Amino acid sequence: MDARDYADELGSILAARTAEVASRLARFRLAAEEAGGDVEGIFIDVFVDQDGEGPFDVWVRFCGDAAFALHQRFDEERHLFGVEWGEEGWEPDVPGRPRGWTRDDLERAVLEVVTEWISPVIPQGPPEKFWRISTPDGVTA
Repeated sequence: MDARDYADELGSILAARTAEVASRLARFRLAAEEAGGDVEGIFIDVFVDQDGEGPFDVWVRFCGDAAFALHQRFDEERHLFGVEWGEEGWEPDVPGRPRGWTRDDLERAVLEVVTEWISPVIPQGPPEKFWRISTPDGVTA
């Protein structure tokens, strides 16, 4: 499996969740607007598990004075997607890390695919750079 095959396979799995994620993102944007200047931005964090075999999570995080209250309000809704090891393999059934890839290669590929998937459904509007998609280390696609 090469990088394009991996991206295509993962992208089709993410695409099945697009409508639900778009709805959540719209609610998050509305909540941020209602909080006024107390929300400086909304970050979409892509966490690849330390073992780098395949599990990863996508979470939304509010930044600013209202962050704690909004995190409490939306709680688990902020978890947009996750992969974990189950009894029969990855749940959902995403492709494993291709042979020869390092954890960093996997992280870069997952970040790129998640960015491709989620960017079109991020609610538009000011201020510029209100939304950010990155890894916990600040790496962006």
